[in-house]
Amino acid sequence: MKNIKPDSNVMVTTQEIDILSHEKAYVRMSAGCVWSYLLQDGVRVGVAFAGPSRFAVDAIAETDMGAMGESITGDLAGIQLFIGSTSLENISKNAESSDILNQGFSNPEAFTKEIESTVTEHLNGTNKKITIESKKDSKLLFGTDSNNKTILLVLSEEKGLVLTYGKSVFVLGDDNFVSVSKSGVVVSNKEGKQIIIGKEGIVGLDSFIDVGPIITRSVAGAMQGLRGLKSLKSMKQTMRGTMSSRGWVDNVDDFDWED
Repeated sequence: MKNIKPDSNVMVTTQEIDILSHEKAYVRMSAGCVWSYLLQDGVRVGVAFAGPSRFAVDAIAETDMGAMGESITGDLAGIQLFIGSTSLENISKNAESSDILNQGFSNPEAFTKEIESTVTEHLNGTNKKITIESKKDSKLLFGTDSNNKTILLVLSEEKGLVLTYGKSVFVLGDDNFVSVSKSGVVVSNKEGKQIIIGKEGIVGLDSFIDVGPIITRSVAGAMQGLRGLKSLKSMKQTMRGTMSSRGWVDNVDDFDWED
């Protein structure tokens, strides 16, 4: 994305709202969040916000070896970028100086400048490859939690979900499920077959079969349900670092990242 700019009007929430919601995830803004709309060529494409907020993702799959994955929850800290269709005016008011000061910014201009810096880091610039199609139900969050871990959370219009959080990756697509976390790897396909790679070894495959290509194909299949986004390069880097270092996949470039 290019030419993303914050609106100069700064608002503050007066009540709680889930700016992003999914059967397995949410991002919740509480009262007191300061925010501005994000504009691309004058058109609203999202929201930048800071203040009391939290997120949760249920990245757990029930398998023959028990529950795999983990539930991830936490408080958000700093500037968060939400891309997608939303309207917050009905639960907000114009921010006063005290509202902005409460979130660590000296004035509206300082808040806007920090948004611009965060947008440049994640979205703008000649080397930024993320493109979002104009589909009303596709949503994305670039965030940071209170432990300074980066969060990339993506929802597609077809209920697909991608989360990268630290070294954990969670992908839910059309009847495809992939979880990569400290507890192991779970891959499920639409036929209900599972591959489980955990501390107890490999379940669901003969131990002589190379699981790398199978995981690659399953991740690609899950990613195909996320048609609201193209070129998830930041997730690609996380997948390369996580899966290749553990020997599960030789080349994450085989994933169909452009779909």
